[in-house]
Amino acid sequence: MINKNKDIEYIGNQLIREGYKHTYQRYLIIKVIFENDMLMNVNEIYSKVKNENIGVSTIYRNIIILEEAGILKRINIANTNYYTLEKIGNNKFHIHAECIKCNKIIDISEGEISEISNVLIKELNKKQKITVISTSVVLSGICEECKLKL
Repeated sequence: MINKNKDIEYIGNQLIREGYKHTYQRYLIIKVIFENDMLMNVNEIYSKVKNENIGVSTIYRNIIILEEAGILKRINIANTNYYTLEKIGNNKFHIHAECIKCNKIIDISEGEISEISNVLIKELNKKQKITVISTSVVLSGICEECKLKL
C-alpha cells in the first residue's frame, strides 16, 4: 500500500542525502508530481502551485536541482520537457505513449511491461555488457478518442 506522506518524506530525505536543502518550494514540486502520478511540464506544475506564490523561474531552478539529485527525470516529448519522479525501488523501465494528434501522454503501467522489460534488461546486460540504470521509452500512435474522430 502506498503511503504518500512517507514516500514524499523519503524523497525529501534523498534530496538531503545528495547535499541539497529540502525547501518548501521543492517539497511542493515533488508533492504535485507525486500526487498527479503523470508526466508534467513546467506550466502544468506551475498551474498547481501558483497559489503558493511560486514563480515559473523558481520552478525551473528547482527542477534542475531535483534532476541533479536524481529525484526527477526529464522526458522530452514533441520538443516539450516533461518531468516524472524517478521510481522508488528497482523499477528501471518506464514507458509512455504519446498521441500524435492531440499530444495526450499515457503512462503504461508497470504490470503491463515488467516481464518484457526484465527480459530486455537481462539481454542487454548479458549480450552487450550494459548495466541499465534507468530508461524511458515513448511510443507514438493515435489514442482511442482521436481514432473515433477520424
